[in-house]
Amino acid sequence: MGSQFLYRGASKAFHDANGGVLTPKIQGPFAYTLHWEAPSFKWDSGATWDSTSTNAVIRHQLHQEGFPTSGISTTPYLDRAIFYTRGRSGRAGGYVFKIDRAILSHHGITEFVVSQFCVPSVPDDDEVILVVPALAHLPQEVIIEIVTITPLAA
Repeated sequence: MGSQFLYRGASKAFHDANGGVLTPKIQGPFAYTLHWEAPSFKWDSGATWDSTSTNAVIRHQLHQEGFPTSGISTTPYLDRAIFYTRGRSGRAGGYVFKIDRAILSHHGITEFVVSQFCVPSVPDDDEVILVVPALAHLPQEVIIEIVTITPLAA
């Protein structure tokens, strides 16, 4: 399992728009059906022709395109979560959610460690995708802390 904690960075706008909760981009099963014309897929990536969670992992993280799935991206590294919170400018503020991995399964949350399925688009993230199949958002009980990241001066 690695680190006991996972982290998710969120911009202030994302945090406010979602009422301070972590939600996947879409609701529904964590699966993706590969299509012949699917952009960016490499046939040696581990993808298959059927609708699978393996395909969803690959599509979710592929080239950081932001493809909507029912997964929530996290990292076991606080510094990587802060990096994403800072945004393109590298100076933005926001929030980092600290998530306790030890209790995820008690809430029906499944972890998909990207590197166990394919070569990650951003290996430094060591991305772990969380799937909350019966819930609209990550339950507050698994969030240990929400750290405020203040904007950096220009």
